[in-house]
Order: sequence, then C-alpha cells, then structure tokens
Amino acid sequence: MRAFSIRMSKDISLPEPPIPEARLARAVPPPPPVAVNILDEAVSEAFNMACLLGDLDEAAELLALRVKWHARRSYSDETARRTDRIALRRMHGELERRHIMRGTHPPATE
Repeated sequence: MRAFSIRMSKDISLPEPPIPEARLARAVPPPPPVAVNILDEAVSEAFNMACLLGDLDEAAELLALRVKWHARRSYSDETARRTDRIALRRMHGELERRHIMRGTHPPATE
C-alpha cells in the first residue's frame, strides 16, 4: 500500500486550526472559584499518597472522614457543595480502581 503525501514548497505555511472555546475550557479548566479548605486539601493529599503506596485501608478511612465532614458542613452556596461532592465521587472511584488493580474487594459502604 502506498502512503499518501503531497509536495509543498518550504515558504508556504498553513494556519493552525482554531480550537473552540468550549473545548479549550474543558482541556484547561479554570481554577475553582471557591476557596479550598486546607484540611480537605491535606486529607485529599494523604488519601492520594495512601493510594499510591497501596495502603487501601488507610485510604478508605480518609475517604470516610471526608464523607463525614461533607455531611456535617454547611456550604456558602450549592456550587461549593457540588464541587465537594464531585471530589468525593472521584476519591471513591480512585479507591475502587485501586482495589480492582489489586484484585481485592472494597469494603462495603454503609
């Protein structure tokens, strides 16, 4: 099979294709408008480190701690609550993925 090619002179330059704003916004999301709680950030970092080190029991305890905080906390608006809920879902998905990679069953959620 022959490869398809064209010949062009070196002095011709083609314009770069434009990237739609919506796609660019998805690729590089803006920083969250809500101030991040320092404790939430520290627990999330500890969770990520526990997942990387393979200590899934500790990661599950840290996730349970964040879930408990989420249930008790009062939020300034619905966007802040939604952002925190999304972060918790991502953490839960990461923990499940790590259990699958290890070949174990995640502990039953209450």
